[in-house]
Amino acid sequence: MKLSSNRVQNPFVLGIVLSMLVVAFGLGQTTSPKDISYVYAQGKINGQEYRNDYFGLTLALESVQFTRGAFVSSEGKRARLVDAQASTKNREDRYEIAVLADLLAANPLIHSPEQYVRAVRHGLEREGLATVSQESPVDISGIHFIATTMRANDVGNTYCLYTTFLNEYILSLDVMAASPERLTKIVQSMVHFKNPGK
Repeated sequence: MKLSSNRVQNPFVLGIVLSMLVVAFGLGQTTSPKDISYVYAQGKINGQEYRNDYFGLTLALESVQFTRGAFVSSEGKRARLVDAQASTKNREDRYEIAVLADLLAANPLIHSPEQYVRAVRHGLEREGLATVSQESPVDISGIHFIATTMRANDVGNTYCLYTTFLNEYILSLDVMAASPERLTKIVQSMVHFKNPGK
């Protein structure tokens, strides 16, 4: 089965899980200096590259097509900033990556990336994904993230959520590939941070 076959459900499942987190943790919202629409607008696609100056983030991707999965929710103060899918014939080289941002002030009960990732992992377990590794620290281009790795048992794809707090947002990388090793290679070679915006 193709790598992307299970991905059709994952943005939906992840969207449900993240929406539940916003409802569960989003009590007592406060305002932020940078609106989510502004953060979303900072994202630019040029060829195989996505750049978001607010986070100082560049995705230098290979053999991808940017999909229409990106969205912004001003009311929910969250966004799927970009969504890309590899278009290679070799299953081992296929991957998908999305960047998600949630306003930290809109989630006052979330106090750490570990807590956020754990809550998402538990939600995905209820949806049938199996945990490969629980929350653990990883540095990506000099930024400290917390990651959890899961497997979709029906097709064997490996999914990882990498989360950090950056510029008053919960910033997450949602990555799927054929193996944990491929996931590591993607984030270590294609994800770069430089001078995040104020």
